[in-house]
Amino acid sequence: MPGMRASPASTATLCLLALVSGGAQAGGSLWQRDLKCTSEKSERAQVICRALEKEMQLAGTGHAMPGLPSFQVTFKTAARVFCRLPVRAEDTPTLVEMALWHRYAATDSSLRAAQLSRGTTLLLALLGDAAHARYPTMETLHKPQAWMTDREIEVLRREITDMTDHPASLFSPRFPDYLLQGGCQSVP
Repeated sequence: MPGMRASPASTATLCLLALVSGGAQAGGSLWQRDLKCTSEKSERAQVICRALEKEMQLAGTGHAMPGLPSFQVTFKTAARVFCRLPVRAEDTPTLVEMALWHRYAATDSSLRAAQLSRGTTLLLALLGDAAHARYPTMETLHKPQAWMTDREIEVLRREITDMTDHPASLFSPRFPDYLLQGGCQSVP
């Protein structure tokens, strides 16, 4: 109506609605559990991906200040998938390939690749020492990528070791709040 002014609260609400609806069109993966698991290379990778997708949790984005909520792979997501699937040491080569592919080579720039890389990295951390003997080399990977080298595999292995060896890490059995404290039966 002429002569009426929008209040700051209504303007903020309209801006938020425009952002959410526009963002949902452009990057629907923020508000959906959709990791496009059918694009994974192996059947086991698809199974792991679907389990991560199913257990994603709605969480706020951002660090310094709260942002819009989106579906994300969280520590609880990883613990649930690890226990319910279950994930075993034999899955290490598949997890390594998924983690590296979605970290370095995935062609889509959405959060999907970041969520899959995070999820598979967290699952490797939960495997801890059980995974070390099963880490692949370039020769043992099912379908190595041209960009992938033993160096990338070793960097990932060191990252996981740092996560599991640090005494104040959720992934270290020495930490009082260890993610799997009490075993899988304690995972909600």
